Amino acid sequence: MIHTARRLAAVAALALMGMQGLNAQVDSAGFQLKPAFSLGTGMLGFYGDIGFQSRGYSPLVSRIGYELRAYSPINEWLEVSLFAVHGRLSANEHSAPRYLNFESRITTGGVQFAYNFLQLLNPKRVVEPWVSVGFETVEFLSKTDLMDGQGRRYHYWADGSIRDIAEDAPNAVDAVEIHRDYTYESDVRESNFDGFGKYREQTWAIPVGVGVKMRLGHGFDARLGTTMHFSGSDLIDGVTANSIEERRGDSRNDRFLFTSFSVGYAINTTPKQKKWKPTLSPEQMDAIALNDDEDGDGVMDWSDRCPHTPPGVAVDANGCPLDGDGDGVPDHLDDEMNTPAGAAVDARGVALTDDDHLRGYLNFIDSGNVTLVASRVESFGPVGKPKVTRPPVRPKQTYVVKVGAQVEGISEEFIQRILSLPDVRTIERGDTTYYVVGNFEALPDAIKRQLQLKGQGFDGTVMLEQDGQLLDLASGALTAREEEVLTQLAPATPAKEGQVVVRVQLGAFRHVLSKNIFAGITDLVTLKDKDGITRYYTGSYTDINQAAEHKVNMVLNGFDGAFLVAFKDGKRVSIAEAGTQLTGPENLNSVPLGGINTENLVFRVQVGTFAGNVPMETMNKFVELGNVKPVAGPSTVRYLYGEYATRSAAELARKELQNLGFADAFVVGELLGRIIQAEDAERLQKGE
Repeated sequence: MIHTARRLAAVAALALMGMQGLNAQVDSAGFQLKPAFSLGTGMLGFYGDIGFQSRGYSPLVSRIGYELRAYSPINEWLEVSLFAVHGRLSANEHSAPRYLNFESRITTGGVQFAYNFLQLLNPKRVVEPWVSVGFETVEFLSKTDLMDGQGRRYHYWADGSIRDIAEDAPNAVDAVEIHRDYTYESDVRESNFDGFGKYREQTWAIPVGVGVKMRLGHGFDARLGTTMHFSGSDLIDGVTANSIEERRGDSRNDRFLFTSFSVGYAINTTPKQKKWKPTLSPEQMDAIALNDDEDGDGVMDWSDRCPHTPPGVAVDANGCPLDGDGDGVPDHLDDEMNTPAGAAVDARGVALTDDDHLRGYLNFIDSGNVTLVASRVESFGPVGKPKVTRPPVRPKQTYVVKVGAQVEGISEEFIQRILSLPDVRTIERGDTTYYVVGNFEALPDAIKRQLQLKGQGFDGTVMLEQDGQLLDLASGALTAREEEVLTQLAPATPAKEGQVVVRVQLGAFRHVLSKNIFAGITDLVTLKDKDGITRYYTGSYTDINQAAEHKVNMVLNGFDGAFLVAFKDGKRVSIAEAGTQLTGPENLNSVPLGGINTENLVFRVQVGTFAGNVPMETMNKFVELGNVKPVAGPSTVRYLYGEYATRSAAELARKELQNLGFADAFVVGELLGRIIQAEDAERLQKGE
């Protein structure tokens, strides 16, 4: 009976392999998917308001364009392709009263479907026609020729000549005849002839085409075709039905025609088929199936319920590794051979304790809201003998204890209590400032710090800080038993009573300052009292010498009003109690406003910001303007003009720059290389 079953299985396998071979032959003889790439060039012709829809000239003798295409057949009669076209469109009118011209650099990209009339043609055809339709996006950058190479504007006279002075001007007798240089130097959108403003220079289009394709052999083919691109915009040439006076055009959207020739190459993706033939007789296959022992455990594969047992491991009659204590972990992997019956164990067969259950519970809390930790080992350390794992890369995240938040001002008493915490820092989100303590990688450490702060009178809340955002945890408070076990795992270090914390106060201001002023200060603490005064602190030291050194560094960075302040047990104390003489006001309420050296404060006019390369035309303007200074930031480069002692002087320069074409220019402040808002710079200069 067993022999018969094995023979039937072998015959079925042979039949299946034979059918696969037959299908492979059919596929190789029929349709094949062959992705291909092509390069082409051709002529671009424009149909729009300038040129009266190309009446009077042939669009085939216009500007050159280039095409890159990747295509593949979907079936025997339909082909899909991704394509990009780049080139220039242009048109000119030179007849009274319209003297219009433009040139536009266009770049398109999209998808296209082509039908080859398979049902109507000879299957062995070499040349086949096609029609296509698709969808694409179009970017157009249009310019016009308004001036000659010497910067003289064109004025068209009734006699057909071009002169440098208008025909109806009082001094027209002094006019000099000039000639167009066909250099398109003026941006159509920026010129704003018709009051259209800064319209988008992108649109969509529907390309519809016809052509023929010829197979050249060895994977190569040649195409000749023409495609009309029906765009969704009437602004490619800058003229529409809403244009002014003689510039007025019709209401039809602009179009352009691309007639091209291209050569493509198809990649052969058909794998070579290997004909399968069995090398064993049915009797040999039966012998292998009935008598083979792949894992060498003494139990034949036919009866082995646990295949692939490691070499040398003792097995039972079913071929499975022995498990003496019945905890579900085989003896060769069990680190605890006599686990009590019914006890829960880990992956190494070790019974779990109350501590382990607490860790598991905390890990469950950890994952209830967001993915907080990569593994148990990462959050709590190894349990028993840990398994070596590589957690996946996750966003930077730590745990903090929030001890307070403010939208308006806070009391002087609470300010002193906050500043007494050595590891406190602030996180600003919108109008709210959060006061957080610590920076813990594991949740239990944050909970211990929370319990410690509770003993100091702070009602803290454990939160997750991820990518600069504060997230609430899904769980509530721990039970008394959980807190007890957590404390036994690793007792928290109690806060030192009488410990003095020394900080550096950078200044006090009636207005909140720009963050750019404090660039590079990573431990900034911002506090706003009920009187509306905002103070800025940095550093947290128990050694007065280190605090003094930090103060000197802050003074060198322009914070002339920086001084030391000390706190102890939630209250402000004199610097004498910190080990030295008093160096600043004893009462925080008596602190003078200000504290930043404004000798190096200047005003400049920002004329541009770029994240990549500056367009050559814009860079030429900067060079001609002169006195333009680049200031590099994290991801962009600012270009600043001039240097002025007052904001009013900078505003006058801004107006002059706007008249020169820098429409988006605005005034900023600069303090020791840090760019700040003009309003903040003006307040600093006034000492507010």
